[in-house]
Amino acid sequence: MKNIVNKFFPYSTAASIEPFGKGHINDTYKVDLQQENKSYILQRINTDVFKDPFSIAETHVKIQNIVCTGREPFKIAELIPTSDGKNLFADPETGVWRMTSYIGGSYTIEVIEHAWQAYEAGKAFGWFVKICTALDPDDCKESIRDFHRLSFRLGQLRAAVSDNKANRLTNAKELIDFYRMREDDLLVIETLVDRGKIPLRVVHNDTKINNVLFRDDKAAAVIDLDTVGPGILYYDYGDAVRTIATTAGEDEPDLKKVTFHIDAFKAFTEGYLKQVGTILDAAEKELFHKAPFLMTYLMGIRFLTDYLNGDVYYKTYFGDHNIVRSRVQKKLIESMEQHEDVMKEIIGCL
Repeated sequence: MKNIVNKFFPYSTAASIEPFGKGHINDTYKVDLQQENKSYILQRINTDVFKDPFSIAETHVKIQNIVCTGREPFKIAELIPTSDGKNLFADPETGVWRMTSYIGGSYTIEVIEHAWQAYEAGKAFGWFVKICTALDPDDCKESIRDFHRLSFRLGQLRAAVSDNKANRLTNAKELIDFYRMREDDLLVIETLVDRGKIPLRVVHNDTKINNVLFRDDKAAAVIDLDTVGPGILYYDYGDAVRTIATTAGEDEPDLKKVTFHIDAFKAFTEGYLKQVGTILDAAEKELFHKAPFLMTYLMGIRFLTDYLNGDVYYKTYFGDHNIVRSRVQKKLIESMEQHEDVMKEIIGCL
C-alpha cells in the first residue's frame, strides 16, 4: 500500500497507514507521512458499487472549485492529485484509489444527543445543497443509477422476494407486508418528480449524520461526496432526518430504544431551512414533511433486499445484521407516523 501512497506523494514516505472510519462501501485508511506534519485519507473505491469513479472525481472537483473560491463557513475534503495530475490512481491489481485531505481536530456523531448537534448538521447540509445550485444537474452523472428511485428499489425488493436466494423469506414476511402497505403513498413523490413538479437539483444523496464533521460545538465539514449528483431536496433532507431525529443507531437490536426524536427534527429543520429557504419553491415545501418517510422507507427496503439476497451489498458484522437494520427503519417509520401532523406544522412555520 505504500506504493499506492507514493503515486500521490512521490517524494514522501508513509510513516503509517491505518484503517479509518466505519464506512459500508469503500476501504478507508488514514495516512501519515514522515516528511509532513499532516495526515491524509486514502480510499480504495468500491467499483462494484461505483461503476464510474472518474465521473465521481470530476463532480468532486467541480464542488471543490466552488468551495475554494470563497470564504465558505464549511469545508469538504479536497482531492489530492497523483504525481501526474490525475484525480485518481487506477491500479490493475489493487483497484482505484483516491487521496484526500484530512480534516483534523474533528469528530463524527452516530446518534444525536443534543439539539445543537441537529441544528448544526442542518446548517451544514443545507449549505452544501445551496452551493451546489451553481451546478447544472445535467452536467453531473449519477454515481449509482436510480440510487434513490423508489420504483427501482421496489423492483429490487420484489425480485429478492421472488428469488429468495438466501432462503430467508420466512424471517422477513412481517417486514415485507409492512413495506408493501406504504409503497403507493410514497410513489406519489416520484410521479411529481417525473412530471417536473418537483425540480431536480445537484444534491449530496447520502446525508447520514456521520457525514458531517464537527469541531468543538460547531459543524465543520460535509464529507463523503461519492453520491453527489442529480436528485431532489427530499433525498438530502429526508435521509438526514432519518439518521438525526432518532434515539438509536441504525443497527440497534433493541427496538424499544428506537423512537422519532421530534426536538432533534425541529432543530435540524430550522438549520436546514435557514440555508435552503431562498431556493425552496412552493411545490417542494408542500410535501417536504414526507421526505423523512420516503428516505427511511427506502433504506428499510434496501436493507431488507440485501438480507434476502444474502448480504451482498452492505458490510455486515453478524448474520442478521441487515434485517436488524431494516427493522429499525420500520420502527422509525411507525414513530414518525405518530408525529406526522406536528412535523408538517413545524415545516410550515419555518
